[in-house]
Amino acid sequence: MLKEIRQVYKNSFLIKVASYSTISVFVKLVSGFIVSKTMAILIGPSGIALTGNLSNFTQSLESLASLGLKNGTIKYVAESKENNLEFKQVVSSSFFFSIFIVLLTSSSLLIFSEALSMLVFNNIDFSFLFKLSALMMPFYSIHIFFISIINGLKKFKELVRVNIVGYVLITLLMVIFIYYKQLNGALLAIVIGPFALFCSLFYQFNILRFIVGNIHITLISREVIKRLASFFSMTLFSGIMIPLIYLLIRNFIINNVGLNEAGYWEGTRKISNYYMLFIYTLFDMYLLPVLSEDNKNIKFKAIILNFYKHILPLVLVGFIVIYVFKVFIIKLIFTVDFLNMKDLFGWQLIGDFFKIVSFTIAYQFMAKKMIRMYLICELLYMIFIYFTSVYFINNMGVLGAVKAHALSYLFYTFLMFFVFRHELFKKNMVK
Repeated sequence: MLKEIRQVYKNSFLIKVASYSTISVFVKLVSGFIVSKTMAILIGPSGIALTGNLSNFTQSLESLASLGLKNGTIKYVAESKENNLEFKQVVSSSFFFSIFIVLLTSSSLLIFSEALSMLVFNNIDFSFLFKLSALMMPFYSIHIFFISIINGLKKFKELVRVNIVGYVLITLLMVIFIYYKQLNGALLAIVIGPFALFCSLFYQFNILRFIVGNIHITLISREVIKRLASFFSMTLFSGIMIPLIYLLIRNFIINNVGLNEAGYWEGTRKISNYYMLFIYTLFDMYLLPVLSEDNKNIKFKAIILNFYKHILPLVLVGFIVIYVFKVFIIKLIFTVDFLNMKDLFGWQLIGDFFKIVSFTIAYQFMAKKMIRMYLICELLYMIFIYFTSVYFINNMGVLGAVKAHALSYLFYTFLMFFVFRHELFKKNMVK
């Protein structure tokens, strides 16, 4: 029996990636628990709501700074790694393009820091955070560049090690800053975080040196940049607009329900992000490279069904356990002041299940650069979740936000099945 299990592990690329992913996710979960507990004790629900606003903004900012090059670089590195010249062109073009874009982004932050402070906090006093963020953005962009190359090369052990070091550094930074400066410390730590992630790269110095050795300004390819730039339109929606939509929803809760209630909603989303880490990591480490390598698109159905077969049963069991022990989880991660969150768990879990189902299919958009259809689907989703959130929040308070979350991803799941109906439901597919 043990021999059979070892053979399955040896032959299953998905299981190998999942095992590496589990280690990384576990460390990030522990890190997230420590940070969340510290925040819950020292800054409370209202503080968590405000840090959530800054986190959403920085997510949008980081996506803009990287210009969507993460998924594009993973895709083209995976496709070109056997061709030395093409690989160097992808690496060089991606690096210098990233530097150019991040300089534009940082300059904009410096110029519009006061306006951005009003947008995020409704207060000009936090403009210094955006000026500091302008200095940190280059570190984030470089970190994403190297992580994307390592991912595209399928160096999963190295990727996990870098991620673990990054999580540890971020945790230390957050805890120290929150302990000494409370809310202001939490906000500062969020902004300075990219520098800690940059430092984590040096833990894998050999592969870092290998990648740097393949960067040559003379190998910048206009064609590669053109292909990479096509991912910007995708990032504009998923990486930039969606966090801003959540920022608007959170501000709507603050203005119409209350700051503490917005903190409960943000706390629920934090817990969701923790258990969804495993899935997100699998999407990036396994699904995107595998779909990208399926050049003739003949294995799409088999890849999706294989992912569902191995992952969804585990997800269902995990979600049931989370729901049953929700009160214990809230007390463990936060404090008794957050127990009102327990009523939000059910709808959040339902929404997250459909999110996994739909995103598994939606990654084909990025793998095959189906830009137009991707933008249409994302736009429909954003409109749907914003207006359903406003409607439900007006009628049932903060509970309406998680109901809108569940309904929106059910809608998105049906949308994905419709868009890929021929690939998924056509008989006699080649496997």
